Amino acid sequence: MKKVKVKLDISPLSSKHRHRGIGVYTRYLHQALSELPEVELVDSELEAEVIHYPFFDLFFNTLPIKLTKKTVVTIHDVTPLVFLKNYRPGVKGSLRLLSQMTKLKLVDAVVTDSRNSKKDIINYLKVSPAKIFTTYLAPNPQIRPVNLKEKNRVRRKYSLPKRFFLYVGDINYNKNIPFLIKSLKYLPYQFKLLLVGKNFYPQEIPEWQAIAKQLALSDVTDRVKFLTNVDSSEDLSAIYANSLAYVNPSLYEGFGLPVLEAMRAKTPVISLKNSSIPEIAGDKAIYLQKEDPEELAKLIEAVNDWPIAQRRKWLKQAYEHSLGFSWEKTAKKTAEVYKRVVNS
Repeated sequence: MKKVKVKLDISPLSSKHRHRGIGVYTRYLHQALSELPEVELVDSELEAEVIHYPFFDLFFNTLPIKLTKKTVVTIHDVTPLVFLKNYRPGVKGSLRLLSQMTKLKLVDAVVTDSRNSKKDIINYLKVSPAKIFTTYLAPNPQIRPVNLKEKNRVRRKYSLPKRFFLYVGDINYNKNIPFLIKSLKYLPYQFKLLLVGKNFYPQEIPEWQAIAKQLALSDVTDRVKFLTNVDSSEDLSAIYANSLAYVNPSLYEGFGLPVLEAMRAKTPVISLKNSSIPEIAGDKAIYLQKEDPEELAKLIEAVNDWPIAQRRKWLKQAYEHSLGFSWEKTAKKTAEVYKRVVNS
């Protein structure tokens, strides 16, 4: 079998993106590609038949001016363009966007995370549909179901509340964290909210100010716990497993990795029904039909009241659904794109 020689740009692993979605994607894709017999990862662009940029910034020049080899770029989503008034690029950013769009016309293929993202890339970036390939991601392979002993260890380690619902991720506008906080005031006092992510700390940015404002308005500061540094995937697995439910309040997601992670850890998922989430979660999430904090509170209470047998059945089916996503599949689909562009 002739191998395709690929230079995968791994610079996100040594940048501010290393702990964010781009870094996670680059790390797991690199590892999975290295195990495929049909791909040879090379360090030099001179050796490469294909150069793959696993990230694309809308408002910064992340693509080179001149493309010297067959080029593949991953565009995870176009969230800032969907909510442009909340992600103002300024004059320089707008000019860079035009530059990036011009260079996109020269790349050989675009890889994206979902059919929903493909639709938006076509609409907002004017990329030809024939050049865009949907390649689903996968949850962290180290996220797994845990036993009672492990759940109790992690509960003690992080002083977890007795009954809490969970969010894991960033605080960007589209993540809609204030909505999640607001729902807490419609729940009995014993229900708490745990927010896990490196950016859940006081800072002078609009996203944090919106969170602080909602905490005060809803008067729930003492019912919200922030965790900014979870030590390991093993600990995160147990945090998922200890939660009553994982709640995805996002207004828009290119994929939604924590949704699948929660399913992999055997935790119910409650989500707003929008963007890529129905495509990824299928009928294994409990959907909130509209952005209503009282309705979300009712769903959380309903999940809390599930009989044990109902909960076990639901979690088994959601777990099996999550097993349909793997980094091996992601790598194989990506390798198909490499072969296509080399032979075109």
